[in-house]
Amino acid sequence: MLPVDSENGPTQPVVATRLAMGTFVVLFAMNMLDYLDRNVLMAMKPQITKQIPMKAAEWGALASFFLVSYSLVSPVMGWLGDRYRRNRLLAFGVGLWSVATIGSGLAQSYGQLALARSLLGVGEATYGVIAPTILIDLFAREQRARLMSAFYLAMPIGSALGMGVGSYVATTYNWHVAFFLVGVPGFLAALIALVMPEPVRGASEGVDVKKLKAHERAGASREDYLDMAVNSSYTYSVFGMAAYTFAIGGMLVWVPNYLFETRGINQVRAATLLGLVTLIAAVVGMSVGGWVADKMAMKKPQALFLVPGVAMLASIPFVLVGLLSTSESVIFAAILVAETLMFINTGPCNAIIANVVQPNMRAAAYAIAIFAVHFLGDIWSPYLIGLAADSFGDANTMRTMIGQALASIGATPTQITGHSPQNIVAGLLCVVPALLLSSIVLLAGIRHLPREMALMRAKLKAAPSQTVADLAD
Repeated sequence: MLPVDSENGPTQPVVATRLAMGTFVVLFAMNMLDYLDRNVLMAMKPQITKQIPMKAAEWGALASFFLVSYSLVSPVMGWLGDRYRRNRLLAFGVGLWSVATIGSGLAQSYGQLALARSLLGVGEATYGVIAPTILIDLFAREQRARLMSAFYLAMPIGSALGMGVGSYVATTYNWHVAFFLVGVPGFLAALIALVMPEPVRGASEGVDVKKLKAHERAGASREDYLDMAVNSSYTYSVFGMAAYTFAIGGMLVWVPNYLFETRGINQVRAATLLGLVTLIAAVVGMSVGGWVADKMAMKKPQALFLVPGVAMLASIPFVLVGLLSTSESVIFAAILVAETLMFINTGPCNAIIANVVQPNMRAAAYAIAIFAVHFLGDIWSPYLIGLAADSFGDANTMRTMIGQALASIGATPTQITGHSPQNIVAGLLCVVPALLLSSIVLLAGIRHLPREMALMRAKLKAAPSQTVADLAD
């Protein structure tokens, strides 16, 4: 017997647990490959820049090229993902990012490497927009913060693997081989995506399956998109994540080089320890954040904003300790705590988007979120951190009032043979105001969430603007 909604009659049955979990495992593995391919570059700066010379700002811009294409393509994929078969779009995206990763290994110039990283963004945009919407349709609302936290655990696992594989293969063989090794498995993942089942959009909402299919056929209207633009819970969640992404995106690019070049830690040791620290921080932070937020949200939905908002604020002192300490053990301990607190936001903020946006426009909602988060966040931070590192590496700049203040807390330039002086600590201090802004925005969103969650469900229970005959089809 189908579950029954007291107002609307028979509802879409909850998808079998085995199917839901199987789909989760496949999408998790793809997400891990996504971040492995994305982050393998970051652990190989000494080897790549030896063959392809570049300034710090140019190195930071490689991440920006990827993020620009990722963000610009996301809205297009969001529109497609709300209207066409999602598994086919997934196969296209995974296949393309694999080609781009192998292309990075073939690059012989800065321009070729920049082009390959831009194409990587096109492929990964497809996956990043569509995969979450499939999972949300398979798992109940009460599990979403934990679900999103568990799904995005693939980010640090893939990043850690990317840094580990990149540093080991680049120092043992060469950096070209590292890109080849991590790019090839994506072709198998693309084939698997083609045979994945696809649930009805909104299958987990407990609403009449006929109405779900009617909403699916009707698609989102212009008014729906305008409503989303003024949905306070959606916008506060997106802007809070954007400020957080500015911080974490910049740290992912520059903390490895801070460890290698500023603190003089052996490259392989630093990359391995940082990968381990990031993995532990993500497992603990995302798991705790998702569990606590879901548990508290059962009584007060506002917890989905409260938990990450407090965590962002609490991370700031540990970021400062990690950047200003000269003790290896203190640096890694502080990074561990800071990243644990920062990763808490992932599940709750993504659950907010799912809870206040209708199923037939969730791909677009995530796509617009991706666009905004990256264009306001980590598109700029790697470049700006690199630019600040270059600027405050200059002796004349360090004689200014700001330069002297930085020097007084230990943010001084360092010089690597064959490169201009850089002040990576000064650059990385840019993440502190971003974390503070993220906390303020997330805490400001608390009061809007219950009303907008109720409004979304009410819209879903109502039939779209179609005739009764259309609904009967």
